Amino acid sequence: MNFDLSDEQRMLAESATRYVREQCTLERKRDIARGDDGYSRERWAEFAGMGWLALPVSEESGGLGGGPVEVALLMEALGRGLVNEPVVDSVVLCGALLSHEQAQGRAGALLGALIGGDAVPTLAHLEAGERNEYEAAVATTARRVEGGWQLSGVKHVVRHGHGATHWLVTARVERVSNETGIALFAVDRTTAGVRVASHRLIDGTRGADLHFDAISLPADALLLAPGPAALALAEALDRAVLALCAAALGSMEAVMAMTADYLKTRVQYGQPLARFQALTHRMAEMFVETEQARAALWRAIAAVEAAELQERARAISAAKWLVARAGLLVTGQGIQLHGGIGVTEEYAVGHHYKALVAFDKRLGDADFHLLRSSTLFNAHFEPAAA
Repeated sequence: MNFDLSDEQRMLAESATRYVREQCTLERKRDIARGDDGYSRERWAEFAGMGWLALPVSEESGGLGGGPVEVALLMEALGRGLVNEPVVDSVVLCGALLSHEQAQGRAGALLGALIGGDAVPTLAHLEAGERNEYEAAVATTARRVEGGWQLSGVKHVVRHGHGATHWLVTARVERVSNETGIALFAVDRTTAGVRVASHRLIDGTRGADLHFDAISLPADALLLAPGPAALALAEALDRAVLALCAAALGSMEAVMAMTADYLKTRVQYGQPLARFQALTHRMAEMFVETEQARAALWRAIAAVEAAELQERARAISAAKWLVARAGLLVTGQGIQLHGGIGVTEEYAVGHHYKALVAFDKRLGDADFHLLRSSTLFNAHFEPAAA
C-alpha cells in the first residue's frame, strides 16, 4: 500500500481540518448537545454541500467514490473537533447498506436523499439483552400482509434515533423469495405506530429505544432480503468500526496537542510543567500509544483495500481493540496532566475522554474485538483436515 497521500486526499484533509478549526468549537458542541436531536441539521446541510455525505458512496450510485483512506482522513479531522453529527451512522454504515449491489425497493431514493442532506437514516438493530450489533439475535418480526409488511418489535440504543428521518430496521421474516432469515427494512420517522424513547448518551449525542407496534409498511420498504442482508450488515459494521477508529485517533491527537500546550504554559514551583521529567515521560508514553493506534488503523485500511474478507475483519477488530485501549490511556493521562481543569465541562480534554469511553462500547467493545480478532487469526492458520 502506498502511504503517500494524493493531491485530492491532502485537499480533503486540509479542508476538513480547516472547517473543524473554524466551526467546531467546544461551546458550539455543547449547545448542539443540549438540543432535542443531539446534532445540528444546519451543519448536516453544510456537510452535504461540501460533498462529505457522498464521500464513501460509489460513483455509480451517485457518490464521490471515496475509499477507506478518504473516510479515515475525514473522520480523523471530525474526531479532533468532537463533531456530533451522525457521519459514521448515516453515511458510512447506512450508506454501505443502501448502496449494496443487491439493495432494492426504496434504497436508491433514500441513498440520493442522504447524499443531498435531506435524509438522516440510522440503523436500528440492537435488541434487549444483546452485547453488540455483531452478536444481535433479532427477535423483531416482519410479516407479509396485503400490499406490504407488518413490523413488530423493540430496538434499543439506536444512535441518533430521535433525530433520524428514517430507521433501517433489521427483522426476521418468514419467507421472502423462498428464503427465511434477517432482512432490512426502511421505516419513515412519521410512520404511525412507532413509539420513541430518547435518552442522552455520555458523549453528548442521543440514543433512542424504538417500539414498533404492528406498524404497516409498503412493499418497497424491504431494502435487503434474507441472505444478502446478513453479509451486507457484517461488512457495513466493519466499515463503521474503521471510521470510528479514525475519529478516535483524531481525539487522541487533539488531547496530545492541548496537553503539550498546557505543560508548556502552566508554571509550578517557578518553572513550566514541561520541565518536570516525570511529566515528559507521560507525554512520551501518550505519543507512543497514539502512533501505535495510527499504525493499527492504517494496517486495517490496507487490509480493506487488499485482503480477503476474513483478513479484513481480523485487521479491523485488531485495530478497534488497540485504538480503544490506547485512546482511553491517552485521554485519561490528558486529564491527569491537566489536573482539576481536565474534568470541567468548559475544557475539551474531558469531552474527548467521554468520546473514547463511548467509542470503546460502540459496535462491540475492546474485549469482544480482541476475541474476534484472535478467533479469526486462529481459524486462518488452522491446518486443513486430513
